[in-house]
Order: sequence, then C-alpha cells, then structure tokens
Amino acid sequence: MKDYAGIIVVGIIAFFLLFNVFGGDDERGMSGSFTEDTYGELPSEPSRSEILNTIESSDAQDIESLIQESFPLLDTVRSDQGISKIYITRELSLTEVTDSLSESIKPEEISERQENKQVLIYPDDFVIVQESTEEPGVITIELATDEFVRNNYSPGFFNGLFAGYLLNQMLGSNDWYDRRRSRCQQSGNCYGGYGMYGNYNSGGTSSMRGSTNRGGGPGTGK
Repeated sequence: MKDYAGIIVVGIIAFFLLFNVFGGDDERGMSGSFTEDTYGELPSEPSRSEILNTIESSDAQDIESLIQESFPLLDTVRSDQGISKIYITRELSLTEVTDSLSESIKPEEISERQENKQVLIYPDDFVIVQESTEEPGVITIELATDEFVRNNYSPGFFNGLFAGYLLNQMLGSNDWYDRRRSRCQQSGNCYGGYGMYGNYNSGGTSSMRGSTNRGGGPGTGK
C-alpha cells in the first residue's frame, strides 16, 4: 500500500507541474499582452479638495508653475523641436481641471469641450486636457510648448476646437494650419495627442512612440 500511495503522490505532483507548464500558457500570454506596456502604478496625488485648494491659493505667475504645483507628472514627450509634459489626475473631472486652471490664470484662448477634450492656450504653452481612453477615470493634462505644437501636432486634432485662422494666429503664422495639414497627410506621421501606451500617431503607417520616461520621442529628426 505504501508503494501505491507513493505512486499516487508522485502522480499528483507531476500533474500539477505539467498543468503549470502547459495548462496556464494561454491565460498568462493574454495577460502579458495587455499588461506589458501598462503603468505598474500611477502617481499618487492629494485629495480633490486639496488639489482645488492648491490651485485656488497658488501664487504661481504662469500656467506651467501652477500645473506643476497641482498635479503629478506622468510622462515627458520630447522631440528635437519642442517638449510636452504629461500630468494626470483621477480626483478631478475634465471640467473641474479646465475651469480651475482658467479661473486661476486666464488663458488667451479657450476651446469648447468636444470629444472629451478641451484646450487652453497661453502665451507660450498649450494645455490640452483629455479623458484617457486607456485608463477609465484618468484625466491627462498635457502642457505642450508652442514649439512642440507647431512642429509635431496634426492640425486635425484641433478640428472642432479652434478655427484654423486662430491656430495660425496663436502659433505666429499666416498659414500654419494648411501647410501642416498638407505635410501630415503626406507623411502620416504627425502627433495626434497623448496616448498613455504610446498611441501618438494621428494616422498613416508610421508611429510616434515614446517619451524620455518610456523611451524615444516623436518626430525625432523631422
């Protein structure tokens, strides 16, 4: 009986070892394919009331300083023609972010809210606020320099938000919108807004992945 009991125990152990090696492959592969590019943990942040109080009581003289004081930095996107910093919040809604920032430091222009995004334009920066499509409940706050927008963004991103002539005026050009649109259509490699997992391309066959935190950058060498 002892011999049979030993054989049974060995058989059970062998079964579980084989299951772990072969039986779980599909689940692990699927999980890995979805999680390998995800953020292990998003930055921590204060409570909703603390964030709003920080914005309201801030002595910041420019929008960059105000955003830095109020929200955690998630990512930095660089090219050889400008920089864009990505901040996030899970505590505030898109409306609360744009309203609180614009009330504290008045922008030169503010767009309508469309397709879960809104843009504030300041003298040297665009503040592009969006609801993340990858992470429910996350609002991304992109602080992009004029240079970054001028040389990397697809003008189509702003359709419905700003008229072309206004973008031209804000970017110090008479024909930026038309020239940039033509170039983006030809190359298919223009920045189409921040995506948390590298989905920066606005269309076409090439991609614009990366950041200084996560590798690479859009439009290098353009």
